[in-house]
Amino acid sequence: MSLIPAAELLERILAGNRGWAEGSSERDYLGAPTDPLIHQPPVAVIGCSDARVMPAAVFGAAPGAIFTLRLPGHYTDIPVAAGMGFAVATAGARLAIVLGHEDCRAVDAAFTEYRTGTAPDKALAPLTGALAAGLYEAGGATSVEHAVDVNARHTAQKLLAQCPVLRHEISLGHAQLAVLRYSPSTKLLTVLEESVMPPRDATH
Repeated sequence: MSLIPAAELLERILAGNRGWAEGSSERDYLGAPTDPLIHQPPVAVIGCSDARVMPAAVFGAAPGAIFTLRLPGHYTDIPVAAGMGFAVATAGARLAIVLGHEDCRAVDAAFTEYRTGTAPDKALAPLTGALAAGLYEAGGATSVEHAVDVNARHTAQKLLAQCPVLRHEISLGHAQLAVLRYSPSTKLLTVLEESVMPPRDATH
């Protein structure tokens, strides 16, 4: 069976999302094996741990199609990047996605900390401090809504910096990195970046 190219996988995910938002019960395997004992997901996602934003459901995808890495605010560090490297190098993922979402409480708290210098939620302070630092690194944000997109794009850049396997596969044309935003109110996805490329001096 031929492998589905990353660009086509993204098209099918967007179509699956539209179907899911309309209430369809159909689920797309996206070319993944239907045998539950075989682990070869074609898509790997870094997303938020918000219970309303489950990647497989949002994408209209079948079980076994999506490799997921989830933390509040989809914060990316070396262990998370290593997980993405595993998904690409060992499990065979060809499309990597950073999935941000509207009404993200972690990003909301990080934006407050970015503006005021004070963490509004002590329990999340270690995480929101890191996310707020990311907003600074990315050039800042003018609103919570803007911060959601800035944070998602910054996550993609951090992922490329910390995941040499993904950088290498993208440079060879074997993989693609996209950035999407999900709306819990409409249940629809928006493409923020269709294909994020690593800097030319950082492809290995």
